[in-house]
Amino acid sequence: MKIKIQSIKDFFKSKEKRGLKPLFFESIGDHRTPRDVKLKNLIKVLEKNGFVIKNKKK
Repeated sequence: MKIKIQSIKDFFKSKEKRGLKPLFFESIGDHRTPRDVKLKNLIKVLEKNGFVIKNKKK
């Protein structure tokens, strides 16, 4: 199995060529962001895009 690594820009261009659009794509942090902060950011982004989170820690 051959694995091909793409940049994010190339990934979105290949999706657009096939007629697909990303539903949403937002950064939740970088490699220096602590894990708990990434989790909080991910929950915020998902809720903003209509997902319902059950058993959410407050």
